Amino acid sequence: MPLLKSNRFLSIYSLLKDKNQQKSFLYILIRGISVISNYVFSILVIHLFSKEDYGNYVYGLSIFMLLSVFLKLGVDIHFVKIFSEFKSKIIPKWIGLVEWKVIYLSIAVCAGIIAFLYFTNQISGNNFSIILFILSVPFYVKVLLNSGKLRGISKIIEFAFLNIAGRILISLLVFVILYYLFSYRDSNSIYLAHFASIVVILVISMFWTSKSFIISKDIEDLKIPDNFFTYNNGLLLKSYITVFFLWGDRFLLSIISNPSEVAQYDICLKIAMLIMIVSEALKSTYAAVFAKHALEPEKLKIDIRKSTRVGFIISSMIFIVILFFGKFLLGLFGSEFKDSYFILLTISLGYTMSTFFGQADNVLEMCGLIKHYVKYYFIIIFLALGLGVVLSFSYGALGMAIGFAIGNFLFQAVASYIVRLKMSIKTSFL
Repeated sequence: MPLLKSNRFLSIYSLLKDKNQQKSFLYILIRGISVISNYVFSILVIHLFSKEDYGNYVYGLSIFMLLSVFLKLGVDIHFVKIFSEFKSKIIPKWIGLVEWKVIYLSIAVCAGIIAFLYFTNQISGNNFSIILFILSVPFYVKVLLNSGKLRGISKIIEFAFLNIAGRILISLLVFVILYYLFSYRDSNSIYLAHFASIVVILVISMFWTSKSFIISKDIEDLKIPDNFFTYNNGLLLKSYITVFFLWGDRFLLSIISNPSEVAQYDICLKIAMLIMIVSEALKSTYAAVFAKHALEPEKLKIDIRKSTRVGFIISSMIFIVILFFGKFLLGLFGSEFKDSYFILLTISLGYTMSTFFGQADNVLEMCGLIKHYVKYYFIIIFLALGLGVVLSFSYGALGMAIGFAIGNFLFQAVASYIVRLKMSIKTSFL
């Protein structure tokens, strides 16, 4: 019995000593700051303005996130793999050429959308606030590209700040300054704060990348590799489908339901995301590691086993906390949110069940097997959102939550099956 306890202690100690796990824990810390900032921001907006104003903010944010991820073309994810393979700080010129093509495209698309809204006389009221979201999209695309580079060289802390914590933390700070210091009490302060945060993290991202990389002066490096766009197609499609799944639910619910119900659904997602913090941390930490060990099956198996164990155990523990204290957490946003308890449990259960299959989708991305997965991924997400929309007409936000939870479970389960089929590696907890 003492020997068993000693082995367990050594097993836990080895996990904590592992550099990748340490980075994961630091990521969790930053993600925790992001979650707290997000909660405080949401509570302030709901209490200082209204649940409806918060619902309108979520609608604008869903448009912003959908456009940002669609227009980055999956290049940031490809950068993770490419930069993990670079042996020095000097990067080829074609990297910058790819970036500018993506940026110019995002500017053109956003300008076209704004022009359409202007000439159709739709720039007024809530649509005016949406303009600020659209204007910030090209800036955020550049931030995402920079964060992909930093993630590729395992600068997980910088990546976590740019990709997750920075936007909401700075939005909160600017909002507090506008509302309390300058007494700007209009609901537009919410959108101005968000726009300012994007500009600030853009500057920070450019500073960090300029310190980490040097652009090659070799003119021959301007030629973009022929296999770049071929390899990127799968990542592009998956990133499109993923963002539509993660933000399309709120966008579609905004069309079907009223802003108040959208607000309730979004708050439940925010609390349930506590479960996904661990999964996100492991995914960000192990992306570059999976890419490096893609051709070393034994090392890859060890990495996958470690990430799955930590992810599922901690996620399950958080689910139990939500099960017992979910109503209390919802009550922090307002007593009217306590009625959303079953929505919260449904989303949380879907997240927990997905962690049982580990980082299967991440393995497929980093090992160049994503092309075998995209078709099934698209079908799952399409059916899950379709089910959510259909159920929303009868059950409101709970209906969307059911579709979302089923989608979360299935897309990771299918990815796990494909990894086992193509690589003979098990990603699941058991």
